[in-house]
Amino acid sequence: MNVRSMTKILALAASVGFAGALDNLQGPWAELLSAHVKGDRVDYAGVLKEKSKLESYFKSVGAIDSNVVQSASKEERTAFYINVFNAGVFDLILKNPTKGSFFQMPGEVSNVKSFFVAAESLSLNDVLRKKIFEPTQDPRFWALVCDGSMSSAAIYSQPYNSSNLETLADERMRLWLADTLRNKFSPNKIELAQIPFDDFRGKVEFRSFPGKIPGLIKKFGPPGADAEKNRPTYFYNAQKNSIQIASSAKGKGKKKK
Repeated sequence: MNVRSMTKILALAASVGFAGALDNLQGPWAELLSAHVKGDRVDYAGVLKEKSKLESYFKSVGAIDSNVVQSASKEERTAFYINVFNAGVFDLILKNPTKGSFFQMPGEVSNVKSFFVAAESLSLNDVLRKKIFEPTQDPRFWALVCDGSMSSAAIYSQPYNSSNLETLADERMRLWLADTLRNKFSPNKIELAQIPFDDFRGKVEFRSFPGKIPGLIKKFGPPGADAEKNRPTYFYNAQKNSIQIASSAKGKGKKKK
């Protein structure tokens, strides 16, 4: 066997060995999501009881070789960082229970480089911008990241991976824009979640999308939504997406009776 043939075989073996490596790290995160995501809410008290799984997950994503990350497909790598971001939001909310959602937290919390991913020290803002949106320039992924508020897209109860990323990006963007709790569409008025649509509309993922925000709404919004006719306005529902909010609301209702 000549050297060229051997090189091809070794390269193929390496690619097979790396295939799905990032997807395969999601076990502990998958367990937390399936156990503690209830509809569009998160049972953070339940996550706290199983914090060892969150710590195990961060340990594994921190220790993985950077070459494995770089060798992964674009879809697998993007899904990997979206999972890391969402898990990081869980972690920050557990550590800062009185500070609300991620985008409400002061900069010294959200910008601190407290996460190691493939041995690289990152802040959650680094993960969001440098690892998810700047490389992909795809605004659909805003429907897959969750900042812990009721304004952001509902957290999905499973990890994202290379095989479901594209399908879920379309599906969950449509679901998010159709969600009347998070966005409001009428023939005369369009109201969108302030984050990301207003705060980040100048970012690359919106600038590069055909038609920008109106184009995104036309493609993924409810039937009849016309952002060119009705200029969008923006609001931010800062209520934390905690299961405890729903429980306490029910309790108050019972007391009134």
